[in-house]
Amino acid sequence: MLKQVFILVFGLIALNVQALNELVPNKKVIGPTAIFSVYEQAEFEARIDTGAATTSIHAIDIEVEDGSDDMVDNVGKIIHFTIENDQGEQWRTSAKISQTKAVRNSQGVETRYLVPLRLGWNNINKTIDVNLRDRSSMQYKLLIGRDWMAKEVVVDLEHEEPEQ
Repeated sequence: MLKQVFILVFGLIALNVQALNELVPNKKVIGPTAIFSVYEQAEFEARIDTGAATTSIHAIDIEVEDGSDDMVDNVGKIIHFTIENDQGEQWRTSAKISQTKAVRNSQGVETRYLVPLRLGWNNINKTIDVNLRDRSSMQYKLLIGRDWMAKEVVVDLEHEEPEQ
């Protein structure tokens, strides 16, 4: 009886490993941090956060053209903002506000603008809605959420980026 249970358990484990290998082979492995490009020009050392639904970037000097005090009324309008990486390099850019989103963090819940930005890593380039937030007090000025990672990468906390 014990032998049959062992064979059943081993068979299930082997089946799960095989299923995982079938799901993962086309995905790239990313570690807890990685160097990302924004619009193929700005480089950010990013923190990979599987707990974050959306990606967040450090943005300052945020100005909405003909902006309203009600953030929801600004959806569809042009927003101007400056992004800054961990090296202090800054880029002024503009985008159309695609939506607002309530984001929960350690300070509570805050509403943020989301704009489409093109983010790239290891030949994976995606345009996704990124939320704008002043991350000046945070070590990583770009936080990569599940929205960018979906269907492309597997996170391995022990994986290290090769030196560039």
